[in-house]
Amino acid sequence: ERLINVLTATAKAAEWAPRPSPHAGARRTGSAPVTGRGVSIIARSNAYWVGIAEVDVIPDTGAVQVKKFTIGIECGKIINPRQLDRCMRAGLVMGLSEALKEEVTFDTGKVTSTDWSRYKILTMEETPEIKVVAISRDDKGFGTGGEAANAVGPPAVAAAFFDATGVQPRRIPLTPAYVTNLLSRGGGALS
Repeated sequence: ERLINVLTATAKAAEWAPRPSPHAGARRTGSAPVTGRGVSIIARSNAYWVGIAEVDVIPDTGAVQVKKFTIGIECGKIINPRQLDRCMRAGLVMGLSEALKEEVTFDTGKVTSTDWSRYKILTMEETPEIKVVAISRDDKGFGTGGEAANAVGPPAVAAAFFDATGVQPRRIPLTPAYVTNLLSRGGGALS
């Protein structure tokens, strides 16, 4: 019941309308953006999370941009709504950065992504419009409202990518090189 309630409220805030996925206009080629949307849910530590992503994919360049993201939580009684909102937004930006940019790189003998200059996160310009839905339930105790915000973004982005292209990614980040390779093959195998 709690998950259904937060899913319904978040879908309403995101203006979700039911339809099949991938959508009828999904495609793997072209220089014009194709749009997709996806949803993810998490149940963790007496809290229920929902993420709804809207993305644009430019198949020919492999560019993936999250345009809008609606994040919802029902974590029992909310004590500090402003701080929860901040944690949700900040955690989501980290999660979207994981989905689109963060990557551990290697050479033949070691990890090569070893300093902050190679730690890629979204810039302010790349950060999408974020809507937050928070449901407080005085009768359900207390849940966690922190780290799960990081985890709700990547699967919603992957689902939105599938909706836009009809191709299921099998790893993140969805870098342009990975996306163009993935779309040219038409499948989700690792590169």
